[in-house]
Amino acid sequence: MFDSPLVRKLIDLALEEDLALGDITASLTVPDHHTSKAKVIAREKLVVCGVDIVSEIVRAGGWSLTVHTRVADGTVVEDGDILVELAGRTRDLLSAERTVLNFLQRLCGVATYTRNFCEACKGLKILDTRKTMPGWRLLDKYATKIGGASNHRFSLGDMVLVKNNHIDANPQGIRGALAEIVANKPLYMPWEVEVRDLEELTIALSFHPTIIMLDNFQDDRLKEAVALIKSVSQPPMIEVSGGVSKERLAAIHAAGVDAASVGALTTQAPNVDISMRIF
Repeated sequence: MFDSPLVRKLIDLALEEDLALGDITASLTVPDHHTSKAKVIAREKLVVCGVDIVSEIVRAGGWSLTVHTRVADGTVVEDGDILVELAGRTRDLLSAERTVLNFLQRLCGVATYTRNFCEACKGLKILDTRKTMPGWRLLDKYATKIGGASNHRFSLGDMVLVKNNHIDANPQGIRGALAEIVANKPLYMPWEVEVRDLEELTIALSFHPTIIMLDNFQDDRLKEAVALIKSVSQPPMIEVSGGVSKERLAAIHAAGVDAASVGALTTQAPNVDISMRIF
């Protein structure tokens, strides 16, 4: 996964940001042929994600460093645990340090935040969204999956998802938008429609979508909507979005919802504390 062209572009950009003018400090303070070992260490409890990207960073940097991963992605580690060990030319270790840490802190941060979110309510499927860092779609979605969430669509071409703006932009509103979908979408492709109220929901159900997304439904209205959906002969999957906090997960699950999409998995996840020590 980490040798994907998308990830390689990110790594190359990160190295260019840091090393376009070289590493002046390392070249002035460390002899050219000096060698060292380094340890990448967790400085807090976290979910490990992305340790294999270290080898790709080393490859992209053209460094002759050995890389040994000590833990697997998905592992929960404690403060002081070693994630990766490296060895080789000291200047290269110093030059690689920040790029390695930047990727791992973000990836482990998203995975850790997602794991905490998913564990708040067992049985409710948590979905990620396209609210990812620009250019980081593949990595962000990998991290949410490691954290325990399920991946929603990766791009605009993966599936049909009729959202509020599609409905509002169609001259015939929701009926016109959904009629076009049913008539023209690829037969193999599932489709989803986002609805804002019970009136839109009733119309949407008449077109038999694969998934209904209930957008910003409060708990009392949510129960009504779920009951209406489950009253049809072949109910679609029920997804909720908007205002999905950890505190609401139990109520959402109890209402009979199948899944909740949570943009916060990638927009609010803080980086975790990871350091590299050379010896």
